[in-house]
Amino acid sequence: MTSTERTAALRQVSQEASWVLTSLRGGPPHVARGDLAQDLIDLRILCTTLVDAKEENGVTNHPLAAPFLQVVVDPRAAGPHTLVALQSIQRLLPTAFATLQVPPTAVAKAVLDCKFEQTDPGADEAVEMAIADVLGLLVRTEVTALHRKDLVEALTTILSTRNTFVHSPALCYHFEKVLLETVHTVFREKASVPIMEFLVNQLLNTPLVGGNALDDSIQEAQIVHDASRVLCLRLVRTALQSVDWTTYEASTESSENERTLVQIIQDDLCLSLLMTGQAIWAYHDESSNISPGFVSMEVLSEICATMGILWTCLPLRQHLVAQFETIFTGFYTRALVLLRKRPQPQDSISFNANLIFDAEVEIILESLVDLFSLHDHQHSIADGDGGALETIFSFYDCHMRRADVAMGLIVELCRCCGGSADVEGDDALTPASSAIYTEEDTSTPSATPAEAGIDGDTLIVVKPGQRPWRHVPAHLKELCAQAIQGAMKCLFRDDKASDQTMMERSKRRRSILSRQVGFEVNFETEDGHFLRDLKCRKRLLRKAARVFNVKASRGIEFLLDAGLVKDPITPASVASFLRDGIVVGLDKKAVGAYLGEAGKAPVAGKSPPTWERDWFHREVLQAYCNLFQFERQSLLDGLRMFLASFRLPGEAQQIDRILQAFADSCGRVCEESCRLNLFSEDPKRASDAAYLLSFSIIMLNTDQHNTNIREDRKMSVDDFVKNNTDYGRDITEEGKEFPREFLVGIYDSIREEEIRTEGEGADGAMTVERWKDVLRRSNEVTSDSDCFHPSRHDVEDLSELVLEQAWKPILSAIGGLWSAGASPYGDGSTAITQNRRSSGGSNGRSFPQNAAHGAMMGIQGARLAMDMSVEMLNGIRQIGRLDIFRKAFISVCYYTGLINDYTENAVERAWALSNSIEKQSAIIVAFKIAVSAGEDLDEECWKHVWAILFELRDLKVLARSSSSNVGSLFHESDSDLLTDEARREWNIRVIKGDMEYDANASKMKNRTSYGSVLGAFGRALFGSDDPKHEEDYSGVDPIGFSRHIDSHGKNELVVWNDSGASDTEADSCTEPVSQSDDLSQTTPGAAFQNLLIRESLNMSQKLNMPVTGLERVDETRQYQLSPRSLVRERLRQSCSFESLVSDSRFMDYAGITILLKSLMAMVAQPSQTAYDHVPDIPKRGDRLERSVSDTSSNMSTLAPLLHNVPVSPASEALAEVILCEIALKNKDRLGELWKDTLQDHYLGRLTSILVSPTGESVSTKIPVDPGLEKRVTGLIRLSVYAVKRADLANEVLSSWKYLLPVNEEQHASSPLRALDKHIGEGLWRIVAQVEELVNLKNDGWEGVIALFDWCATRGSMLKRLSLSLSETGLPEDDVALQCYRSSHLILNTKELDDKVPVSVIGSLETLIWTGEKRRYTQLSVATLDLLCNFVQKKMATVETTDNPENTQFLATFWRKVVEILADTCEKSSDSNVRQHALSMLTNLILDRQVGLVPLSEICGVLTDICVPLAGRCITRLQFGNGAKSSSDELMIEFELCIGLIFKPLRHHVRDVIDSGSSISPIWKSVLLVLEDFLTEKNEPLVEEERQPISKHLKKTMNDLLNEHFQNAITLLAAAGVLLQDPKSSNDISTITREAATRMGINENSLQQWMTAADQTAT
Repeated sequence: MTSTERTAALRQVSQEASWVLTSLRGGPPHVARGDLAQDLIDLRILCTTLVDAKEENGVTNHPLAAPFLQVVVDPRAAGPHTLVALQSIQRLLPTAFATLQVPPTAVAKAVLDCKFEQTDPGADEAVEMAIADVLGLLVRTEVTALHRKDLVEALTTILSTRNTFVHSPALCYHFEKVLLETVHTVFREKASVPIMEFLVNQLLNTPLVGGNALDDSIQEAQIVHDASRVLCLRLVRTALQSVDWTTYEASTESSENERTLVQIIQDDLCLSLLMTGQAIWAYHDESSNISPGFVSMEVLSEICATMGILWTCLPLRQHLVAQFETIFTGFYTRALVLLRKRPQPQDSISFNANLIFDAEVEIILESLVDLFSLHDHQHSIADGDGGALETIFSFYDCHMRRADVAMGLIVELCRCCGGSADVEGDDALTPASSAIYTEEDTSTPSATPAEAGIDGDTLIVVKPGQRPWRHVPAHLKELCAQAIQGAMKCLFRDDKASDQTMMERSKRRRSILSRQVGFEVNFETEDGHFLRDLKCRKRLLRKAARVFNVKASRGIEFLLDAGLVKDPITPASVASFLRDGIVVGLDKKAVGAYLGEAGKAPVAGKSPPTWERDWFHREVLQAYCNLFQFERQSLLDGLRMFLASFRLPGEAQQIDRILQAFADSCGRVCEESCRLNLFSEDPKRASDAAYLLSFSIIMLNTDQHNTNIREDRKMSVDDFVKNNTDYGRDITEEGKEFPREFLVGIYDSIREEEIRTEGEGADGAMTVERWKDVLRRSNEVTSDSDCFHPSRHDVEDLSELVLEQAWKPILSAIGGLWSAGASPYGDGSTAITQNRRSSGGSNGRSFPQNAAHGAMMGIQGARLAMDMSVEMLNGIRQIGRLDIFRKAFISVCYYTGLINDYTENAVERAWALSNSIEKQSAIIVAFKIAVSAGEDLDEECWKHVWAILFELRDLKVLARSSSSNVGSLFHESDSDLLTDEARREWNIRVIKGDMEYDANASKMKNRTSYGSVLGAFGRALFGSDDPKHEEDYSGVDPIGFSRHIDSHGKNELVVWNDSGASDTEADSCTEPVSQSDDLSQTTPGAAFQNLLIRESLNMSQKLNMPVTGLERVDETRQYQLSPRSLVRERLRQSCSFESLVSDSRFMDYAGITILLKSLMAMVAQPSQTAYDHVPDIPKRGDRLERSVSDTSSNMSTLAPLLHNVPVSPASEALAEVILCEIALKNKDRLGELWKDTLQDHYLGRLTSILVSPTGESVSTKIPVDPGLEKRVTGLIRLSVYAVKRADLANEVLSSWKYLLPVNEEQHASSPLRALDKHIGEGLWRIVAQVEELVNLKNDGWEGVIALFDWCATRGSMLKRLSLSLSETGLPEDDVALQCYRSSHLILNTKELDDKVPVSVIGSLETLIWTGEKRRYTQLSVATLDLLCNFVQKKMATVETTDNPENTQFLATFWRKVVEILADTCEKSSDSNVRQHALSMLTNLILDRQVGLVPLSEICGVLTDICVPLAGRCITRLQFGNGAKSSSDELMIEFELCIGLIFKPLRHHVRDVIDSGSSISPIWKSVLLVLEDFLTEKNEPLVEEERQPISKHLKKTMNDLLNEHFQNAITLLAAAGVLLQDPKSSNDISTITREAATRMGINENSLQQWMTAADQTAT
C-alpha cells in the first residue's frame, strides 16, 4: 500500500464519517450529541493523524470501521441514520476498507446484528435492502475471508428478510437478485456444503398446505410457502450451475461427521424435488380425482429446471443413477400415466381440476422435451455425453436390477399420442392397434396386466357410449410428439457405427436380442457385446416374470431353463428374483402369494420340484427378508419399506408367516431394539414383540383407512395404546413396556399416512421410508456383471438396441395420431368400431356427417404423424436396420387406408379418403420415403407402394400436371402410337367393351344401366363427383366379356388415364404454388399443414366474394371444388409421383431390379381376361418353330405376398406404362435389366395369349385388356430404343418371334388383333432407324420379320375398302400400309442390301394378297415392284460374294420368288396386278443376273411353272374369264403370256444346248400350251357361265401365237434341235411335226420354216 493509496482511503473514510455524522445530527439530542456522534468525530481526527503516519501498521491496527458499525448495531439510531451508515459501509467496502485492510468478519457480524429504531415503513424497508446489499457485497468481495458460519447466517438473514416482505414485489425482486449473486459467488469460489444443506432443508421442511377448496388463510400460507420454495429452488439451481464439477470431486474432502455436497444432493435434494413434484397428484381425492394443488406451477417449473440441471451435469449424473431412476419413473412416467387416465369432467369442479392438471403436466412435458431434444450432438454415448434416451437406456434398461426407464418413458409418451403397443407388441403394424379402448365383446387385449408396461395397466372393458378416460388434450399431445421426435433425432444423429457394423445391420433380418443367452456373461474381453448380452438376459428375465405371474412354479422353472439362475437352484437366488423382479414386471400380488405359501410336504412316491417344497419356501421367505436393511430405522419405517415391495395376501395364515419372518429379521436390528431398548434382549422375545406390534400396526392401518368403517367405530388412540402396552410376561419383560408416547407416535403416523403397498416409482407417491430403501439399495455392492466398462461394440450396439425396443411403440403412436380424427366419439362409438367402418366393413358403411371434421379437425394428428414417421423412417435407414425400416414402411402404407379388404365400392372409398386428412398425409409420407429411400425398399414394400398408387388411380385422385399430362404418371415419354382420332376410337371401344372393328356402331350392344357401358362411358368423358349419383354395380357386365363385377367395382375401370370431371376443376382454378425458402425448410408435416391453411383461406376468400349477377354458370365450379379435386390438388403439391419413375435412375442395380419385380408381381396376379394357360418362355437363341400345341408348363412368376389387392384393368395398364418408363429412364442399364427381369415379364405375359385352353373352342371375340395394350406398346417402345444399341437390339427384337401368332388358329384367337395400328406404327418406328439396323444379327432380324409377317397378315384380315374409298386408298395408320412403308424403307436402303433376310418375301407375298383382298391394287402392284427390286439386290449381293453355298441358296430363293409371282399371275382378280406380275416374272427369268441360278433350275422353272402358267392364263382369257375387260387389256395380258412362253425360250435355248442339256422338256411344255389354245374346244375350263371372246379377237390371238410359234421353230431348227429328217418316232422333231399337225399347221408350212432356219444358220 503506497502513501497515496493510504491518503485516498483515509480521506474517503473521513468524508463518509462526515455524512453519517450529518445524519445523526438531525436526530434527537441523545443521538445528535451522544457517543455515536462523538465516535465519528474522533474517527475524523484519527484519519487526519494517520495521514502523517510513516508506518503502515499504524493505520491497519486502528478500528476505522467501528464507528460506522456502532451506528448499525445501536438500537437508538433511527432507520434513516442506520441506512446512511449502511450505505457508507457499502461504498467503503470495495475501496477504503479493502485498502486499509479492515477485517470483513467484523463488518459481517455487525451487519448481521443490525438494530435500529423503526420509525417509517418506507425507511425501514430501505434499511432492510441496504443490509442485504452490504451482506451480498461482503460475500462477493470477501468470500474467502468470511467464516462458514457467517456465510450461512448472511444467506439466512437475506432469505428471512425476503420472506418478511413477500408481498412487496419490488423488494422480493431485489432480495432475490442479491441472493442469487451471493450464492453464485459462494459456490463459484468453493462449494459450501452448509448453504446447500440449508437450502435443501428449507425445501424439505416447508409444509405442503393448500388446496383449491380451502379457506383464505390457508391459501395465503400456501402462497408464502410456494414463494419460499421457488426462491430456494432457484438458489439451488444457481449453486449447481456455479460449481465446477470437473474439479470438485478431486478437491473436496469431507470429514467423518460431515456430508459432502454430492451426498446432500443424493440424499436430500433429489428427495425434496421428487416429493414436492409428486404433490400435484400424490394426495388427490379418489372419488372426484381432484388434486388439492399443494404446489404452484412456478414451483413445478423450478423443480423441472433443477432436475434438468442435475441431468445435464455429467460429473454429477454418475452419482445420481439410482435417484434418477426414481425421478424418471415416479415423476415423469407417472405424470404421463395420469395424463392419459384423466377422467372425463362431469361438472365445473372436475373441469377446472383438469385444466389445472393439464397446465402442470404441460410444464413437466416441456422439461421432458428439453431433456430429450436439447443435445449438441458433438459427443455421443462413447464420449460420455450421449442423447438422453440412449443414456437412460444404457443406465437402466440394460441393467438387471433397474427398471426399463427409457422404454417406460417412450411407451407412455406413445400412448399419450394414441398408441397402444409396448416394446413387445406386434399390434403396432396395423391401424387398428392405435385404438385405446375396445367394446365389450370377444376382443383380445394386446397385453396382459403384467405386460401392459411399467404402470401395470389392466384391460378396461368399455361399454358402448361410455368413456371413462378423456382424450389427451391437443397441446399436450403435441409436446409428447415433440419429446418422441427429439429423442429419435438424438438417437439417430449420435449413432457412429463403423462400416463393418453397418454392413452387419443391413444384413440383419431379426432382432439382435432374439438369441438365447446363458447365465454367464464374459466381461473380460474388450470386444464383447456386453450391453446386448445384458439386455438379452433382462428380456428373458421379463419373460420369466410374466410366467411367474401366471404360475410361480413355472416361472422358477423358466429361470432355470433360461440359465438366469444357477443349477441347483437356491432360496437366495429365488429371493433375489422376487426382490429385484419388480422392475421387470413381476406382479406384487404374485410375490406376496409365493412368500405366503407353506409349500409341499414330502409325500411317498412323489417328488415335487425343489422350489415347491415347504423348507424351500421357508428359506426363500427368510432370505427375502434378509435382503432389506432394517438397521438404524424404526419398526414402523421398516414395515412400510417391507410392505411396499409386495402385496400382502388375503389369507391370515399367509400374513402370519410373512410377518413372523419380518419380525425375525427386523426385530433384532431396528431402533426399538438397539437404541431405544424397547424390545427384550432375548432374540425370541424381541421377535415376538416385533411380530405383535407389526400385526397391530397392520390392523390399525386397515381400521383407519377403510372407508367402510364409520368414524365412531374406528380404533382410538387409547385403544391402540391399551392393546400394545404389555403383551404379557412371556414377551414383555418387566420395565420394557412400550411407552405411551411411543405408541401414540405410531398411531399418529398411521393415521396421517397410510401404509401403501403399491411400491416406489411410477405406481405411488414417494415417502421418506421408500427413499431410504432406494438409497440403501443404490449403495449395495453390485456384482461384476453390473459394474463394467462398455466395450467398443457396446457403443455401436446401443442405438440399435434402443431402436429395436422403441420402434413398435413409436409406430403405434404414429398410427394413433393418424387415426385421431377418424372418429369424433360424439356418437358413443369406440375407435375400433370407427376403424372397422373406415376400413370397409360390410356392416359398417357410414360417412362422416361433417366433412370438416375429417379434414381440418385432423390436421394436428396428420402433421405430428408425418413428422414422426419421416423422422423415424429416415433414422432407421440411417442406422442401417433395413429390416425394421421395411416393416415400419409397410405399416405406414397400411395407415393410408387404401390397402384393405375392398368390400366397399369406389364411391365409399373415395369419400373416406377425401374426408380424412390423416390418410392423405400418410400417402404423402409413403411416397416421399419411396422416392428418397427407394433403393432400400424390398419387393414387399414396393408392392404396397404400387397398391396405393393403383388405388389412387382407381379413385381418380392422381393429379395431372397439365392438360398434356407432361410431368405426370399419365405421360409417356414417347409419342402415342395411335393418332388422336384412333386413340379416341380405341377408348370408346374399350369402354363399351367391344373391340371388334365394326364400322356400324349401332350394332354395338346398348347399355341402359348407369353402372354399365353408358355409365362408364359417361364417367370417362364427364366424370362424377356427386356420390348420390353413383350406383352400386351389382353384377352388371360392362364390357361383355365374362368378367365378374366385384363390390369394389375395379373391373369397370378400363381406361388407364381416365379422370373425373373434377380434373378440369383443379387445372382451371389452381395456380402453381411456389414454396418460399422458409417453407421449403419446414418439416413435411408443417408444409402439409401450411398447404391446408392456404387452401382453407383461399376457399374462404372465394366463398365470401360478392355476387354481382354477371357470373356464368360454367364459372360456378371454379370456387366450388369437389372433395376429390381438393385431395388431388393436395397430393399434387405434396407428392411427386413421377419421381418414382424419374428418380429410379439414381438407384443402384439391385434396387431398380426389386422395383421392377414388385411392379411385375402386381400385374402378374390372376389375369382378368381369359388367358389361363401360359407356355414356356423360349430360351434365347432357340430356333425351333412355335406351335400352338405346346401348352406344357407355366410361366415362372413371383407370387405376390400382398393378398386381396385387386388391380383394375386400367391400373394394370398404368403399371405397364410405369414399367416401360422406368426401363427407359435407365437406358444405361437396360441390357442387364432386359436379361434379368424384363424379358421374363414380356415373354411370359405375352406368350400366354398364343395358347387356347386345351379341349375348348377358340374364342374369336377380342377381349378387353388395357394391360395387354400397354404391355405390347411397352415392348414396342423398348424395341425402338434397343435398335440403337448393338448389344441390346438382338435380345429385344428377337422376342417378337415368340410373341406373335404364326398360323390361322392363333390369328383367329389372338387378342393382338385389336392392336394392329399399335404394332404397325411400332414397326415403322423400329425400321425408321435404318442406320442402326445394320447391327442386327439373325435373331434380331427374325424378330423384325415376325413383325412384318404379323402386320401383313393382320392387314389382310381387315375389312375391304368400299368402292367409294378404293380410289382414296388406305388410312395413313393402316397396318398394311405401315408394313409396306417399312418394307419399302429397309429394302431400298443400300446399307441393308446384304442384311435383310430373304424371309421377308413371305411378308411381301402377304402384302400382295392384302391389296387384292382389300380392293387396293396399288398396294399389290407396289409390293410386286418391291419384291422384284429386292430379288435384284439380293442376286447382286450374291454375285459379289464368294460362297459355295450361294448357288443352292439362290436357287431356292429365286424359285420361291417365281412361285409368288406365278401365283399372283394366276389368282389375282385384277388385270393390272396380273399384267404387272406377268411382266415381272418374264423379266426375272430374262434378267442378266439369272445366270447365277443353275441352268437346270431355270429349265425346271420354265417347264413346271412359267409355261404351264402362261397356258392357263391364255386359256382363261380365251374362255371369258377376262370378258369384262376391254380388248386392249386382254391383248396386253395375252401378249405378256406369250412373252412368258417364248422370251425365256429364245433367251436360254443356246445356253441349254451349249451345256449339253436337253431342251425337250421345255419345248414339249410349250407344245402342250399351244396345242391347247390352237385346237378348237367347245366347253370352257370352268363350270361357271362365261362369255367367250369375239371371233375377231380370237383370230388375232391365234395369228400372234402362230407367229411366235413359227419364230420358235425357226430358232430351234437353226440351233439344230429340230431336224428335217427325224431319227426316231420319239425324236423332238417328230413330236413337233405331230403337234403342228394337230394345231392345223400343214407339213409344207412347217418344212418351209425349218428350211428358212437352215439357210439362216448357214
